[in-house]
Amino acid sequence: MNCLIVDDEPIAIKVIENHLSEFKDLAVVGTCRNALQAFSVLERIKVDLMFLDIEMSKLDGLSFLKKLSNPPLVILTTAHRAFALEGYDLDIVDYLLKPIALDRFMQAIAKAHRLQAAMDHKVQNTTAISQNSGIKDHIFVKSNRTNVKIKLEEIQFVESIKNHVKISTFKHIHITMVSIGEMEARLPENLFLRIHRSFIVNLEAIENYTHTYVVIQRKSFPIGSSYKQRVLDRLDANRI
Repeated sequence: MNCLIVDDEPIAIKVIENHLSEFKDLAVVGTCRNALQAFSVLERIKVDLMFLDIEMSKLDGLSFLKKLSNPPLVILTTAHRAFALEGYDLDIVDYLLKPIALDRFMQAIAKAHRLQAAMDHKVQNTTAISQNSGIKDHIFVKSNRTNVKIKLEEIQFVESIKNHVKISTFKHIHITMVSIGEMEARLPENLFLRIHRSFIVNLEAIENYTHTYVVIQRKSFPIGSSYKQRVLDRLDANRI
């Protein structure tokens, strides 16, 4: 995995570089002192995992992350625990509280590896679908200490709630402790569409839409600004 470190403190960058040196499959492809430098690197180099400081001059980490239409996996670094909840709403992998201990760093890397594996699995499934029309019609999720089978056709939408997701079907609501990014990686993209950092919807469940929202079961779901073009291109493709 290619890693980018974004932090305005040289000491903080050095700590992360030292921790990353413990992992043979992680390579630092760049270090940046502000968000503008980071944006330039992301335009030029493939980055799989970004360590992003929240408190930076010119543009803070959270504002920068909101502006990225296709961000890499992100681990936030901060000296203030209060920023953690907002970070989870932005679909981060994890947040690390400074000073960053190696054991806590290793936990975050393990999460990133799991999410990357899920994303790779989705790519493999997408390739397989193009070669074979057969597709699994269900997933299993852990809810209330039980692995529950959910048929894909019954899912109306998925909503991010901090570091959990709510899966709403026509009959039930399931809460499971995964990120919405991991759910997006597990759901087939020919059936589901991420329309907002907090929402994934079943394309077949959409009743109507505008350029700002979609409607499912008489409930409106906002289309996020960074997702708008991709969402409208997808929906307009079937418009007469």
